[in-house]
Amino acid sequence: MGRCSACADMTVEHLRGTMVFYHPSLRSLRDSAAAGCDMCRMFWVSIQQRYEREDIDAVLSGKAIEIEGGQPLYDERVWLLGEFRDRGRSHSKYNESTWGSAVWVYCGYTEDPDMSVKPGVLQSRVAVFADPGTPAAAIFKERYFMADRNPDGHVEFARGLLARCWSSHPECGPTNTDPPPEMPTRVLDIGHSPGSTKLVLARENGLREPYLALSYCWGQGVHHATELRDNNYTCLLESIDEMALTAAHRDCIAISRKLGIRYIWIDSLCIIQGNPTDWEHESKMMAEVYGNATLTVIAGRTGDSRLGFLTSHMKQEEPPCALPLGQKDEDGTDTGDVFLCLPRRMLRGVINTRGWCFQEMVLSRRKLTYEVDQVCFSCQRLERAEDGNTMVHNSYQLRSRLFRALPSSVVDVENLEVEREQLRTQMLQLWYQAVFEYSYRQLTNPHDIFAAISSIAQLAKRSIRSRYLAGLWEVDIVRGLLWYTYFTISGREIIWPKDAPSVDPRPKRPTKVDGKPAIRAPSWSWASVQGRVRELSRPQSESLYRDPSNFLIQPMPKTKAKPQDTVNSPDYSLDRLTWTAWDTPHCDADVLHMPTCELWFLGRPKPVHCVSWIGLPKSDLTKSHPLCRRMPGTHGFRVLLEAGETEHAGLDELGVIPLRASSTTTPSHDRRDTALPPLVFASACFDVGEEQADNIDCWFLPLIKEKWEGLLLRKDVSDGKFRRLGLAVVIKKQFLPWLLSGPEEEVRLV
Repeated sequence: MGRCSACADMTVEHLRGTMVFYHPSLRSLRDSAAAGCDMCRMFWVSIQQRYEREDIDAVLSGKAIEIEGGQPLYDERVWLLGEFRDRGRSHSKYNESTWGSAVWVYCGYTEDPDMSVKPGVLQSRVAVFADPGTPAAAIFKERYFMADRNPDGHVEFARGLLARCWSSHPECGPTNTDPPPEMPTRVLDIGHSPGSTKLVLARENGLREPYLALSYCWGQGVHHATELRDNNYTCLLESIDEMALTAAHRDCIAISRKLGIRYIWIDSLCIIQGNPTDWEHESKMMAEVYGNATLTVIAGRTGDSRLGFLTSHMKQEEPPCALPLGQKDEDGTDTGDVFLCLPRRMLRGVINTRGWCFQEMVLSRRKLTYEVDQVCFSCQRLERAEDGNTMVHNSYQLRSRLFRALPSSVVDVENLEVEREQLRTQMLQLWYQAVFEYSYRQLTNPHDIFAAISSIAQLAKRSIRSRYLAGLWEVDIVRGLLWYTYFTISGREIIWPKDAPSVDPRPKRPTKVDGKPAIRAPSWSWASVQGRVRELSRPQSESLYRDPSNFLIQPMPKTKAKPQDTVNSPDYSLDRLTWTAWDTPHCDADVLHMPTCELWFLGRPKPVHCVSWIGLPKSDLTKSHPLCRRMPGTHGFRVLLEAGETEHAGLDELGVIPLRASSTTTPSHDRRDTALPPLVFASACFDVGEEQADNIDCWFLPLIKEKWEGLLLRKDVSDGKFRRLGLAVVIKKQFLPWLLSGPEEEVRLV
């Protein structure tokens, strides 16, 4: 069967910008698709992909879906609406965020569609594209690159966008009129044809040419047949056999040649493998390697470098079908067709779960990403996908701020300091967002947690102007300590790509390949756990976390004499005070491994006892803070804190709670009783749920006023030092006099 009567004369011009009647009901569309009409089947499959079976069955039976009330439909008709972005017709400009061209299908209405703006009960989107080299390609920018259709179209797609960016985007610099920036220590010279590839010492020879960098996943346990090593260094300077390279490396060479870029950087061929000294030196240079590259190619659609990435082998449930333009040229000849296809996702793939790849993506000025479903080009101005979806970036991005020139030429010293403080504030906000995006990613070697983000930290340090302590900034140490594991508070799992390895979203302590613990960071650092983390502050309360007068802990002086300064003193200065112990190992942004670092400050830790949430009544006191909300399935992380037994007499003396009430530590069985046990004063969340059972008696260290947030700690009886267990917040303000009572004492946090 050919096309049905509803589709036989359908054209772009027919659908453009107006609702067009399509079928009398969803049943009619389904039956036409089953009879063999390819266009009806395209729209039918798009609905099936978007909605659950029970929702579709409801509309097929003439009823609204359950979320809409399930009542009989007022109107069962099916309509189409074309949204076309072809350049001759669209009002959107190159520099505006837009969706690619599409045709929408709407079905089933609970109200009169002629009198209401309410959309159909079911609605789905079918994408539009033009094949390269056809008349339609001159006016439609959307493309479709698959193994069986336009397999090499990605080259022209990349070449056109790269040329436009290179010539007219100064913010992406350098442009094609600027001298190329400094190159990495070593690059591959791939020449102009196979057989001419070799390793060259770019910096030693003063070479400055455009080059391409590769970001990819090696694959679990993969060792490349050809890698740069001390024993083949001289040989690779003479020649490299391309056929002996892994598939991902060959694909990188192929696309670079087609784009006319002669030099490329690939980690395993430009860093000496098995040489710790060279690895450490080169690992600190990633800001220059990826930041100076003309283009970074990101192999997102495969997690194994032995597989190629240039060609997409994705199979859609329904093949593309033609949609005539409905236009004629000057000779009266039809100008051809565009094509309809099922929507493609914006999904980077396994590479979006890998730790080292995060830094590489952030640092790159231009990226050509071979995603799971399509190819995407992005620069500092915009991001454009193969399907035509375009997103324009604003200037408030991590990379633009990292590489921004620091203010240094302002004559007015006061204005200079204001600008520098604003830059610091902005960079701290971006840093915490970067940690949120980075912390859930996986590392083959868990000890690389700081190395894989070191170049971002080095650039951020120029704006933050502070010591970098195992992932935290000393100038913002109090806020930095108040991180939490995202899963324990939100209860949300990480959404992983379908082709990514299955990962338990619950936070845990990092382990080596053999399952043994990997001590890669001090307990107070977010890097001490494997899992997504976030800090507590919000923009509207940032000043609270930056004002030292709100701090309940204070740094120590840099001499062993009794402290003379506090954070509230007029001459408070980090030049005279420190948050770290004298014998702490060297910590800084360019230090790749920081398994130990001891914080040393003054505070008032209080002994506490953990009480389970289970069986306790609900209370309004436990709703005001994220740490206080009970989430299903997270009881293993959450506890309530009550004052330790040694504190009962002090509480009675302060009048916080009568001593006679202190024995009531179990909840009432009366369901009308909504009061928490009298000694409960705080809610806490363990960073790792499995650690709760072994830590019933702990310590609470308040860090900041107003919010009254602090750390849940355990104390090692052998050395008197504290280790972080989690985060806590005070929920009963009558306990504040007790928390502030007594002299400050030295706290050593490891």
